Amino acid sequence: MAQTEPGEKDELYLPDNLENCHAELSAAQQELEEMKDKYLRAAAQVDNVRKWTERDTLARAKEKQRSFLRQLLEVMDNLERALAQPGEPVTLYQGVQLTRNQLGKVLAQAGVERIRVEPGQAFDPNYHEGVDVRFGDVDQPTIVAVTQPGYLYENDLLRPAGVVVIRPID
Repeated sequence: MAQTEPGEKDELYLPDNLENCHAELSAAQQELEEMKDKYLRAAAQVDNVRKWTERDTLARAKEKQRSFLRQLLEVMDNLERALAQPGEPVTLYQGVQLTRNQLGKVLAQAGVERIRVEPGQAFDPNYHEGVDVRFGDVDQPTIVAVTQPGYLYENDLLRPAGVVVIRPID
């Protein structure tokens, strides 16, 4: 096997004496240390980016939650104002109704949507919870009354609608 200089690819370079062997070994060890240092720095940078991302994500989630809670506090303030006002029941009713509408807007902005349920609609166990069952002359389980509204959060079920169901007589 012929000797070639470092960097040539045809054949393996073999040092011709022990001194050159030590020099090659020393150079290889130094290169290894440099690569190890670069690797450790890169790994530390990746870890730092991961930590920064986690902190940023948590901070954003916390700020979003704070904003939502501030909006709910405004609703609470309006309810307290309505209850503090002496007056006729009609006025109180209107104030509470306006506050309910405000709360509905806050929930909608947060991604909460009310499930539309009407009497006569087919019962769907994915979105409805039967709180009372009656039997009658129907082809399929049908909703006859809504006792509690149901809600979706970003199209996922948050709470099923509480309904009274009429089922076919067996």
